[in-house]
Amino acid sequence: MKTRPVTGTPSEILVEQLVESGVKYVFYNSGSREALFFDALHGNPNIHGILALHEGNVTAMAGGYTQVNSEPAVMVVHLGAGLAQCMGQLINVWFGGLPVVVVTFAGDTGSWGDRISLDLDHSFGPASISAPMTKATWTVIEPEGLPQAIERALRVAKTPPFGPVHIAVYDRMLGSQQVSTEIVEGGTMGLRSGSASDSDIDEILGALDSAKRPMIYAGDGIWKSGGEMLAAELATHFGAAVANTNTDHRGISIKHPQHMGGFESASYAYNPDLVISLGVRHQGSGNSTDFAPFRRVGRNGGRHLALGSDLEYLTNYPGLELGSIGDEKDAVRRMLTVASADYPSSKYDERRGTTLNQATKWRESRRNAMMPPVQQGKVRPGVLVDAIDEALEDLGGGYVTNEQFAASHEAVRPGLSDRTNVYLRAGGGSEGWGVGAAIGAKLAAGDDPVVGFVGDGSLYYADSGLWTAVHHNIPVLYVITNNGAYGIVAGAFGGADADMKRTGEYRGVVLDNIDPVKLSESFGVEAMDATDESSIAGAIEHGLKMVEDEKRPFLLNVHLPIGLPEGGRPKAPYSFSDDLS
Repeated sequence: MKTRPVTGTPSEILVEQLVESGVKYVFYNSGSREALFFDALHGNPNIHGILALHEGNVTAMAGGYTQVNSEPAVMVVHLGAGLAQCMGQLINVWFGGLPVVVVTFAGDTGSWGDRISLDLDHSFGPASISAPMTKATWTVIEPEGLPQAIERALRVAKTPPFGPVHIAVYDRMLGSQQVSTEIVEGGTMGLRSGSASDSDIDEILGALDSAKRPMIYAGDGIWKSGGEMLAAELATHFGAAVANTNTDHRGISIKHPQHMGGFESASYAYNPDLVISLGVRHQGSGNSTDFAPFRRVGRNGGRHLALGSDLEYLTNYPGLELGSIGDEKDAVRRMLTVASADYPSSKYDERRGTTLNQATKWRESRRNAMMPPVQQGKVRPGVLVDAIDEALEDLGGGYVTNEQFAASHEAVRPGLSDRTNVYLRAGGGSEGWGVGAAIGAKLAAGDDPVVGFVGDGSLYYADSGLWTAVHHNIPVLYVITNNGAYGIVAGAFGGADADMKRTGEYRGVVLDNIDPVKLSESFGVEAMDATDESSIAGAIEHGLKMVEDEKRPFLLNVHLPIGLPEGGRPKAPYSFSDDLS
């Protein structure tokens, strides 16, 4: 580790270390106590501050950034109260295993008064608030230790298993005093796990060769290691079906022609006799079906083998036959090398054809579910998904940050080349990810177009993020699936087989009298409505042209059929005026 001496204020040193470590952006919501830090941040031309009006959007932007390039993102929020505001989105960062470094500036108020502290109180402060949702959290007390603390946090965040790290910095350190210390030189190097053994590689390949219905269960460890294209090639070579976790669709692209969607439903549709888990943190859905696919494989005499860069990728697997720890990209590359010599692709032509046929039927069933009867003034979800996907493909491929459930992107048509669209989801279930995530994704994606695919309910959680897109002139196309309801919740109400289902009247899930176009324009984002299926492709192309040519955000409010169970209708909510009449 090379270092060089530096003298400056603690704030200047902190910013200089971020620059030296290769950090290009700091996502933040500024506080009053850390004025000198932000002065140093905005005074350095080699790093850029991206301001959000709410800490949830700060967190989502940082997470979206890492989802594109796997590099750590740095975010700064104010004191314990600001950190507490992050928690709704830090859940998504935590469950997504994203390398985000959270910096808070904490005042030692507990030493000076007998009151509840929002700062470094032993029971309620940044360290205790962040602990459940971070890999590590610590407090920096001496300003001379700031460079090492930052470098360490970045390295821990991007070492498998990736995840968020929190640093609490005494804001008293960020004064005008001059400090002499050492800057850690060079970009931050994440530590990778070692190589899987040759015998493990051979066993996995032998299993893929002998199986009749192999399935590759792909997780985030694949793309975080940089091995997604290699994993896709492995699936193609052996004619294996592909499935993903519910929260990560990037390990092997959903656009792969052999992809059958989420693992639980895909495993029942395909009935594999072999499951190869590659870089999967199997978290399930928190119900009794989480382990059912693996048990079913075992009962039918099938096998389950897993490989990942950390023990976390080998847990929650009942009846696992092989658990191999090794870097995913390295392992898959070695598999392909051996396969090209000992397992010719032509041997699996028939299997590949069968898998393609089943995957195609599965996609069509999902597409049919998104094609209800045509309604005047409404766009069916399947038509919208196709329009977005095809428009991006025409531009050479792009990124879609997806936080909506009205239109499943799992039914998109297979990609025709390596330059295809990448679909990203939040790792947890906390609403309010999509607006900010699209901004972070665009900052990481460079010239590649980014579509923020956001539900109307999700938009209202985080609409102030639109201001950030305008303020920093970040060219994102937002496509709002406006079905006038919390559709997934309404579906659960309908499935409960209680009063709402019996009466057909739904309350507490309808989002009416909100105009996303007016809302968007109030933040300075040009917007338009889309209500006609015949022109939706043109509307998407128009939005992308505005974004790409004029380098500014644009919002398209797409009117979908109401997001209530079939035959459902809104019920008038309680009104205060009713009690006065």
